Parts: sequence; structure tokens; C-alpha cells
Amino acid sequence: MSDLCSIRECADYARAAIERNRNHTDALRTELLDAVNPFISRSDLFDLGVKRPGNHIENSKYIYYDGELSITLDELPKDMVVPPHDHGIWEALVILRGSLHHAVYNRIDDGSVDGRAELKCIENKIFQPMEMAMVIPPAEIHTFTAQEEETFILTIVGGNYLPNRHYYDVEENTYKVAKAGAVRPKKKAA
Repeated sequence: MSDLCSIRECADYARAAIERNRNHTDALRTELLDAVNPFISRSDLFDLGVKRPGNHIENSKYIYYDGELSITLDELPKDMVVPPHDHGIWEALVILRGSLHHAVYNRIDDGSVDGRAELKCIENKIFQPMEMAMVIPPAEIHTFTAQEEETFILTIVGGNYLPNRHYYDVEENTYKVAKAGAVRPKKKAA
């Protein structure tokens, strides 16, 4: 018998943490990280999974998917700025290697003018390995940039992404609606 935490066990632990902490963001962040810790400690973690089409990246693999919960292993290219966007659901990013600049926004306008959006940054942090960045509605608009080569994250998503998302331009106070991944990331300015 193996002492390794199986993919199914990891998903079950994550699901239980989610169920216990649906309305408690801080507790969810702590318990979800605790739930996946035995799994992400596996020496064969980077050999697991099945290739998936990533929205903004090339190297992405499904570790687990059941229609209600997905867990993916993703490599983020250094200095690639994923533009601010929404998902319609919550998402957790566990940093495995490297570091990740992650910012979360609240929309503060009333949404009455199509194509216009005023955002307020409510979290702006560089996350290190074994830390977790999260976006949870209503604060589910985020942007991120890998700070190092070979930055890997475990992405945990509670549900299915919206097929069309809002992609925001924070400086111009605008947005456009596009299919997930249609708005291409940019390289960070030097």
C-alpha cells in the first residue's frame, strides 16, 4: 500500500474543505491549502495529468475534473501579464514553484454602461511557493504575472468557467466581452 495521497483523495479533501467553508474566505483559503498539501508534496506531481487547452498558456494539464471541481497543473511563462478578467466562479491558485504577482479587483461602478467599468484593486501581492491566491465572487476579477521562469501553479476551480468573460482595461475604465483566452496576454514592460 502506498503512502501517496491519491488524486481522488486530494479531490475529496478539497471538496470537503469547500463544503465546510462556503461563506468563509479566510478559512477556505487555509483549509484548501491544508487539503492539497499532501498531494502537492508528491515527488511525481509534475508527471501526473492529461494535457488540456489552456486559456492563456501552453503547458496545462488536468489533474482532476468532474464537472463541479477541476484541478489543473499549469506553467506560467515569466513576465506574461494575463489581463484583468472574470470567471463567473471562484478560483484558487496554489503556487508550487517560482513566484506570482496577483491582483484582485472589485467592480465599483453600477454596470449601467456597456463597455465601461471602474475597478478598485483590493489585493495586490506577490505569492511564493505554498501560498494561495484566490478570487471569489463578487471579487472575482484578477490579473497575474509569473515573476520567474518555471513558475508552476495548481489551479482549483469550483465549477465551470464562463465561456465568455469580461476582459478589463483598468487604466481606461473599459471592458470587452470575449471568449475565454481570446484576449492575448502581453509581456510585462521592462
